[in-house]
Amino acid sequence: MIRVLELFAGIGACSKALTNLGIEHEIVDAVEIDKYAIKSFNAIHGTNFEPQDITTWNKDIKADLIMHGSPCQDFSVAGKNAGGDEGSGTRSSLLYETLRIVENVQPDIVIWENVKNLLSKRHKHNHEAYIQRMSDMGYDSATQILNAKDYGIPQNRERVFTLSIKRGSQLVKSYTRPEPRPLELKLKDILEDDVEERYYLTDEQVASFVASTERAKAKGNGFKFEPFERERERVMHAVLSRAGSRQTDNFIKESSAESKQSTATTSSSASMAQMDARQRSAQCRVATESQKSSHLAAEGSITCNI
Repeated sequence: MIRVLELFAGIGACSKALTNLGIEHEIVDAVEIDKYAIKSFNAIHGTNFEPQDITTWNKDIKADLIMHGSPCQDFSVAGKNAGGDEGSGTRSSLLYETLRIVENVQPDIVIWENVKNLLSKRHKHNHEAYIQRMSDMGYDSATQILNAKDYGIPQNRERVFTLSIKRGSQLVKSYTRPEPRPLELKLKDILEDDVEERYYLTDEQVASFVASTERAKAKGNGFKFEPFERERERVMHAVLSRAGSRQTDNFIKESSAESKQSTATTSSSASMAQMDARQRSAQCRVATESQKSSHLAAEGSITCNI
């Protein structure tokens, strides 16, 4: 049985992937500061963990596998690009807490997930520093950008995965890189038919997004408000944490049940302005993080002595 330590644990998507794959494991600890996230973690995994601050975590614990998705906000193109330099105090700089914990715990395997922009010219030095520090501690690392749409989820979500294996490990026998496979699901396959009214945009929100799009269009730049066609679209945008707050979020066009009037295409501002509260945000109904992780994990394999 693999002993798992989840850092920046969230709802425990990584452990859920192991469960879905039928890999026996024990969650020795889950380090997550958000009380609501850890409450969800406990509900999903049948555990009883309390919120924990990774900066003060220093338990004497044994783990074979450490999985961490350190904060991405300061690396993300959707953020302010504050970066994650060690000692900078940014949320993304917490990745260096993982290195401290790895040095103390000495697991056989470490998996790190983050946004694609981590490898950009502006931020790649942090990734390189991570790889070097892991090497200094006796780990060989491999990095690959994976897209959820290549592993069974109709969502265009690219993420950087870095796998580090301890040299001379008696647990790991081999590693196979994940191979993409044809996408069988479409967006409509994962959308619910009956959705609470609170997940629909108001007329005011639609008008605001349309006006913003028109202003950007006049300038020749900016983001666009382009709702998806429920029956036609195959792959959606990446899911963000604040559903429906930005015009570039995932929205689905559908007919108004009351007026029987179908919403028009996004190319006409006049038609767009007529869109009513039946504009649906798909953010809240897409595959969960645990589902995405299970698909990703299923495609690559680490053969272990268990």
